[in-house]
Amino acid sequence: MKKILLSALLLSSIGASAQMAPWVLQNNGASPQTPPEFFSRQMHTVSANVAWQLLQDANGTGNGVFTFSRTANGGALWEFGSINGTVGYSAAGIHAMDAQTAFVAQYGETAGGGEILKTTNGGNTWTKVTTASQFRGPAGFANWVYFFDANNGVSLGDPTSGSFEVLTTSNGGTTWTRVPAGNLPAPLDATEYALVGSYYALGNTIWAGTTHLDAAGNGLPTRVLKSTDRGLTWTASALTPISEAISRLAFVDQNNGLAFSGMTLIRTTDGGATWSNVNYTGNFNHFDFDVVDGTNMYISVGSSVQTVTTRQDYGSSISTDNGQTWRDLERGEYKSSVDVINRTTGYAGAQTDAQGAGGVYKLNATALPARNASVQQALGVYPNPSATGVFQVKLNSGIKADAQIRVIDAVGREVYNRQLNPTAVTTLETTVDLSREKSGIYTLELRTAEGVAQQKVVIQ
Repeated sequence: MKKILLSALLLSSIGASAQMAPWVLQNNGASPQTPPEFFSRQMHTVSANVAWQLLQDANGTGNGVFTFSRTANGGALWEFGSINGTVGYSAAGIHAMDAQTAFVAQYGETAGGGEILKTTNGGNTWTKVTTASQFRGPAGFANWVYFFDANNGVSLGDPTSGSFEVLTTSNGGTTWTRVPAGNLPAPLDATEYALVGSYYALGNTIWAGTTHLDAAGNGLPTRVLKSTDRGLTWTASALTPISEAISRLAFVDQNNGLAFSGMTLIRTTDGGATWSNVNYTGNFNHFDFDVVDGTNMYISVGSSVQTVTTRQDYGSSISTDNGQTWRDLERGEYKSSVDVINRTTGYAGAQTDAQGAGGVYKLNATALPARNASVQQALGVYPNPSATGVFQVKLNSGIKADAQIRVIDAVGREVYNRQLNPTAVTTLETTVDLSREKSGIYTLELRTAEGVAQQKVVIQ
């Protein structure tokens, strides 16, 4: 069984570096708590003050992840600790609820098997919350764990007894129940598995990438699994253009998302049912990526080439057109993980230096495009209110074809999402048809690379 944790990293001589926008170096005090040359495998940002990450010893053997660090005060202090689960198990994924409570999915490095652990005291102690029959070795394997809210969570495992082993909880992780095989797509064959860290959730929907190999270990076309009800029932996509493994996925809304493996980037516009290659321009960095919540902005970190030869191969970049073009935030700075929850809040993991300092960055609150005054001033919507639900939207002269208009209803549901066509860019005007929507107040949002503009609209 072949497992891929992350894309291959160039780790030698990558220590903490000088502070540089748009990220602010953390863990740089006189007495850092983390050991030397540990790098971040996964970052989970809970809030502006709280974040947890899984760490791996860059000088250790194998791919084992047995440690974590966390901040509870906005990055001023990063506390380091061990994950005390079953001996020989490695951490596959972490999901934190707050500064004290977190869950970790673990798998057996050599003999298989898996488990879910929980801490309620900031990682000082960990308790196994799955049973001996769940993720049982050698076929059992816990790939990640995710919580939709304080009570409802899901964890995806490899196939056992002919179906993917999916566990769900509705009581905050106290007990876990396996999803029946009839609620899951069957594995393609005996060589299709789940993948460590390959998932993305938005609302009650979650997507997961798979690994698919032939008997000789050669890559076969992969799929994306999807659940719209917090993991209780699942469907599978058509075969994707990616072979072997889908490393990461991210979605800006319920229809539009990206996934990648190495330098291969694919896109969906139908919620993950079908996928196509993206022939992108700019530097897409393929160690990790995320969506800035509430926006159409993807942010990627890591290396922009398959094989690193110089520090300038590292960087971070953003895309606001579903992966078609990538604009650099920085070059020459190494990061291996990222989790951004809004335009001003997020953390990225890197590697500590020879003294144990650095290894983590906090998003500069002014780094990402925010609400733009000039874009806002030029945005005009009429008639408003509208008796028919049809609105004309006036645009500013600097608008580009990668701009996007979306409309959200009063409870946060997206009811309209469309990229501007060439005619709208030329005429500086477009029509938004909400005639099928109910009367009420909506938020129309214009998203551009320069920033965001919003306007309340009313259907009478």
